[in-house]
Amino acid sequence: FALGDACNQVRDNEDARQYYKRAKEGYEEQLGPDSKKTLEVTLSLIMVTCSSNGEIIEKLRPLLQRMVGALGEENVVTLDTLNNLGAGLQENGELEEARKVYESCLAGREK
Repeated sequence: FALGDACNQVRDNEDARQYYKRAKEGYEEQLGPDSKKTLEVTLSLIMVTCSSNGEIIEKLRPLLQRMVGALGEENVVTLDTLNNLGAGLQENGELEEARKVYESCLAGREK
């Protein structure tokens, strides 16, 4: 996972994608599909593999539902995913929905 983050920071998306995928497979096998680590690396994988905001939004919605069920609404990983969804919506011009998502994220962080 850390190697994927390092590659992502220097914009080496191909290597980041490979390391994230490998980490995801390992976490799923060792910890299960809804563990915090598996869900966190899934978020990272989505962010480096999706080529459009629409695709990011489409993949983040079901991931967010899994996170809420497995980790809870106030978990930092869940809130980071919610924030990324808000950013994708904003970039996609869906401003009213982005605002609602950002407000939910802020409310969760304030608790």
